[in-house]
Order: sequence, then structure tokens, then C-alpha cells
Amino acid sequence: MTRSPMVAFAFAAFTLACAPSAWAANTITAITPEANRVVLVDGKATVRFTVSGQGNEQGDCGIWVNYGDQDSPDTRVIGRREGMFPREFVHTFGRAGQFTVTAKGDRVKQVFGCEGGASATVTVIEQTRFEPGRAEPPGGRRRTAAAGCPSGWELREGSFVRESGAFVCVPSYPQEPIECGPGLRYFERDNLIGCRPGGRGR
Repeated sequence: MTRSPMVAFAFAAFTLACAPSAWAANTITAITPEANRVVLVDGKATVRFTVSGQGNEQGDCGIWVNYGDQDSPDTRVIGRREGMFPREFVHTFGRAGQFTVTAKGDRVKQVFGCEGGASATVTVIEQTRFEPGRAEPPGGRRRTAAAGCPSGWELREGSFVRESGAFVCVPSYPQEPIECGPGLRYFERDNLIGCRPGGRGR
């Protein structure tokens, strides 16, 4: 019996509608550190990260978390057997710096990668130690216990000087751009943000 084109089309549409894994794949939406700024203690700083997402239990997928410090990434399988979102990761940083931590979908064992991706920034700072009973370090200059920038600012990568405790803070650009009015466009330049007329600008 030969199906009419209309019947064949309806059958194909029904088949796709009944395949939830094709339409509702597990998707990474965010990665959130327990703290955006941590201090090295005995040369180590451990941070917990939570990877959030959306999905279903119909199929498995793989995620990779890269910590931006040249250490090996962590991998997990998202699914009914191994666990759904959110998933927790723990990583120990061994040096100071600003690290971009990224969660993305990629193949894990025989499982294809999840959809989506997300990133977050973690700043690891040195802890300055003093000799017991000494109020000031040699040279008479008082040093802060740890470099820290106020809200809205972040430590410039590579600016911390361990010997002197000196460091430089730069403005922290917002994760989401400003919504500019009609005829204006958002810009970030030379540690400035704002809205300027569209078209050519300096």
C-alpha cells in the first residue's frame, strides 16, 4: 500500500515530536564558583564549582570543565544513571592569578557532549606572611595580609608582586553589556564602558 505525501509528512512530524532527546538535549547553562576571589594557603586554594543546566533523563551526555591553569580538565557524564544537573566539581589551584574556568560539552568515553557552555572567572591571590612578633617587614613598609580589590574592580593578572605586596586593580567589565537607547551602541575601551552614538567612533 502506497502512502500519500500528506500521510508520510504527518508520520515524520509525529516521529520527531516523540523524540525528546532530539528537542530537549541536556544543556549547560552556568558554572558558579563558591567564591570569585580566594587566597592561597600553604600554596593551595581549593574552590568548589557548580555546573547547572537543563535537560531530561532520556539520554546521557558528557561535560568537560577546564580550570584555565594548565591542569587536566575534569569530566562527567550527565544522565539518569550518573546524575543530572546541577553537578559539583572541586579544584585546587597552586598559584596566584586570574583564571577563566570553562564548562563545555564534549565526548566522555562513548557518550557525546552536552549542548551549551558557560564560563566564570576566579582570582587567586597570594597570602603575605609575617615573621612572629614583627609588626612590619624589613624596610619599615607595612604590607597587607593579602592583595584584594574593592567591589567592581579585579586584580590585574600578573600584577601582584610577592616581595613587596604591590598589586594593581582594574575595573571589572560587566558580564552583560549595558542596554543602550535607540541610535546608541555599547562599548568597552581603555577601562571605560558606556553608550555612544552608532556608526564611527574613536
